[in-house]
Amino acid sequence: MRANERTAIGWALGTAPARMLMRAAGSKVLLDRLAVLFFAAVCLLVSAYALVRPDYNWDMVAYVAAALEDRHSDPVELHAETWKRISEGASQSQLYHLQYSNPYNKHQWENPVDFQSQLSMYRVKVAYVALIEALEPLVGLVKASMLMSIIPSLALGGLCLWWLGRDDALQGAFVLAPVLMLADYTHMTTAVVPDMLVSVVSLLAILLFARKRDLAACVVLLISVLIRPDNIVLAFALLLTAIAFGWRVLPLLVTFVVGLVACVAMSKFGGHPGWWAHFYFSCVEIQNSMANFHPDFSLGVALRGYMRGVLVAIMDNDWPAMFALLLAAWALLNRTGKTGTERANALVFALAIGTLGKFASFPLPDDRFYFVSIAAMAVVLVTMWKPRFDLATVRT
Repeated sequence: MRANERTAIGWALGTAPARMLMRAAGSKVLLDRLAVLFFAAVCLLVSAYALVRPDYNWDMVAYVAAALEDRHSDPVELHAETWKRISEGASQSQLYHLQYSNPYNKHQWENPVDFQSQLSMYRVKVAYVALIEALEPLVGLVKASMLMSIIPSLALGGLCLWWLGRDDALQGAFVLAPVLMLADYTHMTTAVVPDMLVSVVSLLAILLFARKRDLAACVVLLISVLIRPDNIVLAFALLLTAIAFGWRVLPLLVTFVVGLVACVAMSKFGGHPGWWAHFYFSCVEIQNSMANFHPDFSLGVALRGYMRGVLVAIMDNDWPAMFALLLAAWALLNRTGKTGTERANALVFALAIGTLGKFASFPLPDDRFYFVSIAAMAVVLVTMWKPRFDLATVRT
């Protein structure tokens, strides 16, 4: 009798049902289907939770207000209507958290004029706000803002499964699901932020680039910039990649130039305070009012903001560690001969420099800002790896 057979686990594995299960695990078709079911269950459960227990976060208030601005120019009216909409669905504890959880929230709740001054940093997400308004007649603004996270979350899950299936890497879903969860998939689905929407659009663009459908990919990439202007960094990273890897440069050059012009226009007409004022607000010190806020540039203050971003990212977030692990996985796959296609490697390169470029351009530490790159890198690497759990030897 072998040593492992004398243990409870050894006995359990030696039973007839366990042997049958282990034999079944040797079937590629079965494991592919189980991987799809596992991944789909994760996406559906997270989305269901978001519907039942939505996160009434501060950004929800700001985006609902941005969608109402064209109807209420008076700050007091806009403030009252925004909070009326929010209070219709939020619980008392959620309202208390939104209004009194910290000095900033309390000030915005008590000062309509200062509240409206904050919206310049939200209304520049033109396509995102427009989509929330488009859904309003069906479900109302608040639920529309929630659906703008939930629907893209489901779409992202479906797109990932389609990609894995097309590349015969469905068992990679067993790995991809926990990676996405660690990358902030759950919070991005439950909270009202544009990051899930821009992620699924960006992932579609990356998939199109992987299939060498560059013109369609460029159109989709441009749409992502309209959803979240800072995605222009990804467009620039892909332009550099096109130059380095010998792709057609002109489509990406046009995309980047048009996207940059769009960013400038959205910033100007949206009343955005500018890069430095926004940097100061987000990375140095929150301001109760953004009206006429134009601090003098200071290299020392900028370095302080970058240092804060680095420390908070490393200590309180997962994306730096996941980014390092994905780069290590890329190197190991290439070392073991699983190099993938030239396009796949070029896209990992683009996503890597895009991640670094995004942090360098604006050092926000939160995981959700880098989900686009982390998720896309993970999908590309899994399709290069094509893990096969059914090839493990089954003892009888």
